[in-house]
Amino acid sequence: MSFRPLLLRAAAARIAGCATALGLALSVTAPTPAAAAPAPAPRLTGVKVVKNTGTVSDFERVSVACPTGSVAISGGAETASPGDVNDRIGLVGSFPEVEVNRPSAQGWIANARDWYGEPVTVTVWAVCALAPSGYEVVTAPHADVPSNQSSTVSCPAGKTVLGGGGEIQGEDSTLTKSYPSAFTSSGPTQWTVEGRNNQWSNVGVAGYVTCADPIADNQWATYKVSENQPSGGFLTCLNGRRVTSGGAAANTQESALRASRPGLTGDEADRDGWWVQAGSFHEPIDVDLYVMCSTR
Repeated sequence: MSFRPLLLRAAAARIAGCATALGLALSVTAPTPAAAAPAPAPRLTGVKVVKNTGTVSDFERVSVACPTGSVAISGGAETASPGDVNDRIGLVGSFPEVEVNRPSAQGWIANARDWYGEPVTVTVWAVCALAPSGYEVVTAPHADVPSNQSSTVSCPAGKTVLGGGGEIQGEDSTLTKSYPSAFTSSGPTQWTVEGRNNQWSNVGVAGYVTCADPIADNQWATYKVSENQPSGGFLTCLNGRRVTSGGAAANTQESALRASRPGLTGDEADRDGWWVQAGSFHEPIDVDLYVMCSTR
């Protein structure tokens, strides 16, 4: 079925905010001075998006490295196959590249599969920046869970999500969901990953989340779409802001994510945003899109 890119210009909802409480008390003693408000968290700096493309076998990983001195705060991936048939390909993983005994990610990794066994083209993106205050990558222990059961990995207390990802492991497996969750006034605090296989048996799940101290300048927006395949669209940043993260959740039975990745002004659109596509044997396909944007 034909598909025209869907440009979603939903207004980004401000997640971070502050409130000031005013009070008056009568006392015979001098009032205690009010505590100074905490300084706003600095913006992300040194932001750069890098990508790499490879044509590989099923489940074979393709990676991209951040520039020296920076870390991966988020990333994404897209896959294509010969004939570009939407219900025969799917991402298997999109997640940060973490070195042993290091709490930071130096790049991003992605892999995919074709149900007919043909090679797949995988493009992987990393959104890199100078490490913000409190930056770390949290990895969930590998777990075997039932097909279509969500797994989450949480940021430490007081920190919020910058990005995240996961890999679905096992024969005939595919990634269906990878998105921020557990939103608070400071932003999301968890990353959720879900996958399936064609036998409806257990799948292996590895989950990752990149975390940092809250950054007031970051704004998350979400949008839901339901279309025939491929379903998805481009959720844009507003007012000239830059894309710094995003995610997607394909909610339809037997669905598979084929793209969840950043899109850049000048590359393919008139503004930054997050591009998502999913396919399925069932239609229509319900997909949730997520994007995080910040001031340039």
